[in-house]
Amino acid sequence: MAEVLAPVSSATQPPAVPGQDKKYVYFHSGSEATYREVSDTPSQSFTSIPTVDLADLDSSSPEARQRIAREISNACRNCGFFYIKNHGIPEDVVRQAFALLRRFFALDHEAKMEAHAQKNPAIRGYEPMLETNLDPRTKGDIKEAFTMGDCYLEPEQDYTGKTGESGPPPNVTQPQNIWPPQAPWWREGLYDYYAHVLPLSLKLVRVFALGFGLDEAAFDPMFRFPITGMRPLHYPPTPAASSMEGNENVGLGAHSDFSWLTLVLQDDVPALEVLNQDGHWVDAPPAPGTFVCNVGQYLERQSNGRYPATVHWVRNKTGRERYSLPFFLTPGPEVDLEVLPCCYDNDDDDDGADQGSSKKKKYDTINVGDLYIRRVLPARTKHPTSIKYRDVPQEEWSYDMLLS
Repeated sequence: MAEVLAPVSSATQPPAVPGQDKKYVYFHSGSEATYREVSDTPSQSFTSIPTVDLADLDSSSPEARQRIAREISNACRNCGFFYIKNHGIPEDVVRQAFALLRRFFALDHEAKMEAHAQKNPAIRGYEPMLETNLDPRTKGDIKEAFTMGDCYLEPEQDYTGKTGESGPPPNVTQPQNIWPPQAPWWREGLYDYYAHVLPLSLKLVRVFALGFGLDEAAFDPMFRFPITGMRPLHYPPTPAASSMEGNENVGLGAHSDFSWLTLVLQDDVPALEVLNQDGHWVDAPPAPGTFVCNVGQYLERQSNGRYPATVHWVRNKTGRERYSLPFFLTPGPEVDLEVLPCCYDNDDDDDGADQGSSKKKKYDTINVGDLYIRRVLPARTKHPTSIKYRDVPQEEWSYDMLLS
């Protein structure tokens, strides 16, 4: 197991790491930043990302769905990442999504900045090049991005239809998303894709329930109206990185995802790498017709650490321009998330549950919205919402701070 060092402040330059004869990666886990040793010795951990075939995802056969659940469970335990193929999203939807990304990011800077994330209390919208910086040893993340997500008020998301509520919460006074006024096709196109990827992600939620030995619908109440995020990304052409450990030309710094589950569309340019338990970077190259999926920190907590939220980064290895489209799924902000009893109080199961699990409950019950705000605001210290509440003690923060 590679060494994990004490967290350091993400707002300052990192201190000197111990053992200067060793190599380290600096990564974020939520709002905290941590060093971890990168190893040159042969790896005993995973060296590739497994692929799970979802052709039987909608099968009437319980055995077929259980087979998928076992394969995903094994992948999550071993590395926290897996590809899915035969997922049911048509290839023309994928092609249209990438065409949409290319069209949006080709807009004039001024047009994109009309929807700048700092104009939006929920920290949604456009982020220009170098605005985020997950590794303070660099000048910033070499990418531009746009974030949209769950919204109580936007009709495309049908809050009342999904929840049965008579209307949105009374404290919600404005949409949580912001859109560029010169590009109405951007909102329309992203929602076209959203309408395909959200149902797929919710089917996977049911597969995860099976993988824990639960009823397929066990997690449904947690995802009645979930926190979602869709984050189109554009990485410009830059000189290729010169080494496996170098931090030059990092498009997105090392981190683990602050979500429950992430599904990513990659174009044909390799750049994503995953850090295994032995401190080796493992390629997660593009594979036509697939998504690459990974465990986020909420699912890591719920599984008592059995499913790790694995560190990964995006590094330009080819010099080529790249586009990707992650989708993040998290339970609704009202949910109190508990560690699953099957992950700490039972004997070994037929998959060998001892691997990556514990007989001790490692995490307290947490409210999803409370944890969300305590991760998001410290990671965006220059955002007006973060500035507005910087003198308020964290124990008084609530998810509602993003809604008005």
